[in-house]
Amino acid sequence: MAELLTVARPYAKAAFEYARDHEALDSWSQALSFLSVAVADDVVRHRLSSPKLDSEQKCRCLSS
Repeated sequence: MAELLTVARPYAKAAFEYARDHEALDSWSQALSFLSVAVADDVVRHRLSSPKLDSEQKCRCLSS
């Protein structure tokens, strides 16, 4: 688990800085809240783990 945090930290920092610099903290916060609920759902998590979907298809699944 610590390794995941170590890997994720620079991406999280970059996302925060981007949102802050573009005055979009509220919209980023809302999107992250939605995504955290979505990936906690068993059906969504199962679909996202499918090897039949590439990364682009998975992103479309979450953004539609």
